[in-house]
Amino acid sequence: MADPLERKLNQSLLPSPAVKIRRHAAIFSVLLLSQRAHGFAPLISRYRAARFINHAINKPISSLQTDSPDQIDEPCLIGSNIVGSCATPSIDKRSTGTQSKLSAATNLGKCICGAGSFALPHVFLKEGVLGGTIALTACAYLATLTMQSINNSRTYLETKDEAPMSYVDLSEMSLGKPASKLVFGLTLAASLGVCSTYIAFIGQTLASLSMDAESNNIVHFLFPNVPENTWEMSVSLAVFPLSLVRNYAIFAFTSALGVTAVLGGILVTLAYGILVDPGGGISNALGAVTELKLWPESFADAFGGSFGTIAYLFCVNFLTLPIINSMRNPTEDYNDSVTMAVSAVWVVNLIFAIICLGFYGDQTQDLVLQNLNNGPYLSALKILLCVDLLFTFPVVFSSGRQILENALLESNENYTDYLSRALLTAATVLICFGLSQIGGFGVVANLVGGVAQGTLAFVIPPAIDIALSRQKLGQADASEIRQWFIGGFGIAVVSSVTYFTLTEALL
Repeated sequence: MADPLERKLNQSLLPSPAVKIRRHAAIFSVLLLSQRAHGFAPLISRYRAARFINHAINKPISSLQTDSPDQIDEPCLIGSNIVGSCATPSIDKRSTGTQSKLSAATNLGKCICGAGSFALPHVFLKEGVLGGTIALTACAYLATLTMQSINNSRTYLETKDEAPMSYVDLSEMSLGKPASKLVFGLTLAASLGVCSTYIAFIGQTLASLSMDAESNNIVHFLFPNVPENTWEMSVSLAVFPLSLVRNYAIFAFTSALGVTAVLGGILVTLAYGILVDPGGGISNALGAVTELKLWPESFADAFGGSFGTIAYLFCVNFLTLPIINSMRNPTEDYNDSVTMAVSAVWVVNLIFAIICLGFYGDQTQDLVLQNLNNGPYLSALKILLCVDLLFTFPVVFSSGRQILENALLESNENYTDYLSRALLTAATVLICFGLSQIGGFGVVANLVGGVAQGTLAFVIPPAIDIALSRQKLGQADASEIRQWFIGGFGIAVVSSVTYFTLTEALL
């Protein structure tokens, strides 16, 4: 039996609620880092990150700082790269990273690319060719600046012997606890919001197959004329038991599936348009683009109704700290890694969006995959994408679920505890389903990207930079002007997307 003094000492070492929030946020960022890529990252890395949760949350802070690396410093594997020590809530992270500049750029690129690419041609249809190009370029440029700003802020705090472990930590150190709670809530909202886009994507895709009697594809053959909301409800019912699974290793088979499905979808969409419908090669597609509108009919509607979809792709700022902590020399290399990753993704998505818009013009669908016919090979590709997202859902969902469980439930290994966790999971899946009913994939992605991710990318980083600048200089400085501009732009994005979504929902 433990000595009373020892018990009292252990109790004194238990984390306070504020420390718990910061620790949960650090773990949450790790999970999101390994999950954000919409199926790109191997699921075994997500399993390792998730396995760490129970160890980290339930141990006193002192033990977390003194345990050996073999006990808790398990790397998160993303692609073929090792994100060394990204899951360790130790205070000193300066010398534990292993990633090079190129490796970090590759991982960032994987985090940015995903299912949102298939909605970009429709964004360009709404915003016009030049308008869409400017919006895509502006979002990519500002996301690059703010991700680099986060790294610069972290570097400044390191010089004061304060090393933020997560975005929440950085917000608390620079802006205070209210801001850190806001960041925590927005990160949680982004996680659940991404899950809702999965439901919308699967529902739209399967509904388009089910309603297509001409192709007689397998979905129509088995489930003819099933409407979209019924599919989305069925998907929600299907992911509920999957979301109760705690051993994520069983989903590891979908890692290669995700790479094949998303990259295959982009390549097949381009090949189909070049060779089949409308055919005629890339030159005809580019020629058709010159005949399309260059600017949106309404700047307000285009900005509020589609810019968030672009932010859904590029605004992965909440993953900045985990990636930084994984690098050998983040102070010198991270900013270059961001530039390389965002530039490459910008080029690929710009070309993809413009060429697809040239293929289908005014008939471009919310998801460009719906412009493809539903023959046996193309329908198989669409089903492959849906299967990938179906099994990616529970792993992405696990981040938000774990945080909610630790915040709302007591950890007791009994029937009541299991029932409570199941009910909480069901309620959270229901929230994701409710968000998916706002509209199609593009609408939901626009809301998630414009509000949650937009705030985390365009509002919080400038505020942090300004606060630390004044802390360092003791007064306002002309260098703040750019940050005020970015912050104002972010507020405009969040306000317009929120207004547009509410207006569309009420009409």
